[in-house]
Amino acid sequence: MLLMAWLSLLAFVWLGEGNPLVGLFDPACFVMRGECPNKNVTFWLYSKSTRDNPILLDPLDLNPWDFQPPRPLKILIHGYTGYRDFAPNSFIRPVLLDHEDVYVISIDYGPLVRYPCYVQAVQNVPLVSKCLAQLINNLVDRGIVRNEMIHLIGFSLGGQVAGQATNHLKRKLKRITGLDPAKPLFILGSDTRRLDAGDAEFVDVIHTDVLGRGMLRSMGHVDFYPNFGPQQPGCMEENPTDPGSCNHERAPRFYAESINSTVGFWGRQCSSWLVHLIGLCSTRAPQALMGYHVAEDVKGSFFLKTGSNTPYALGKMEDVDNSRHLAKFRLSPEHNEVDHDFEPQLLEAFLELEDPENHLKTDVDDLEKQLIWTDQAEDEPLS
Repeated sequence: MLLMAWLSLLAFVWLGEGNPLVGLFDPACFVMRGECPNKNVTFWLYSKSTRDNPILLDPLDLNPWDFQPPRPLKILIHGYTGYRDFAPNSFIRPVLLDHEDVYVISIDYGPLVRYPCYVQAVQNVPLVSKCLAQLINNLVDRGIVRNEMIHLIGFSLGGQVAGQATNHLKRKLKRITGLDPAKPLFILGSDTRRLDAGDAEFVDVIHTDVLGRGMLRSMGHVDFYPNFGPQQPGCMEENPTDPGSCNHERAPRFYAESINSTVGFWGRQCSSWLVHLIGLCSTRAPQALMGYHVAEDVKGSFFLKTGSNTPYALGKMEDVDNSRHLAKFRLSPEHNEVDHDFEPQLLEAFLELEDPENHLKTDVDDLEKQLIWTDQAEDEPLS
């Protein structure tokens, strides 16, 4: 798996804005500690009637009339370098308000995730998550919004915010959607630090930049891999200087289109990313709809193709019988998943950023030594 490691290395460690170490020693970068509410984490409520004049919510003094009549609540969480009008909000919120009878809360924690402060942004995620959980707990405890009506939708770092917020919730949420959840500095963390299937009754994830900013491993009850995950069609033309950023942003774009698509994004099930890589997926396996209208009883990994420009959805795939080809191979379903060790990793020592003042004194050479790309020959799946 050395090739995969080097591809990932080029994708998000050494390329400009994709480098998680840029800004590590920038004096303008800071880590915020403290209690919630916090002035750097704000919540803006949108509805059809207030879409141009959203309500700034006070988590400790919520007005029940702001949520009347009762409707489902979608909470959108931006990522690194974002704010309340940044992805996924800029793509998803307008479509939701146009086509669904819902309330939308857009979180804004932009001051805590400014460029080039990625390492500090990761350290600020626990505070953001705690403040989000405080808001949700107060909404539910006061009977303003029913717990089963709340749906978190997090993009990039926001996907990991959603996962960590569940550590502080009094009740398990019904659904969380992860839109290409952030990879750098989250690979070796425990499940309490990143989004996983245990965080809600149903967790669906869309992976669009698996060799760069986003995770390769499956993370939810159902995981979708458009265009296999590493490179999205049209991104080299749309952003030739940083196609990874375009790949990453395709996740909220696809999700927004899925809300009112007439044909839908349909993926075909395969046991794993690796089996799909070597062309051993059945072309008659079940298909599932990706995005906003995904069926909550769907489980597993699904793969699909999209267009290079909007509209991206291509509808259902044609069933082709490749059973004779597959019969040549004896596949064991228990042993064809991608082991998590094959995704490029950062040392746990580098991930535990509980002491930023001491950590920032570390020499750059020492940090570079802590970057380890695993290649375990004994577990090599293609040998």
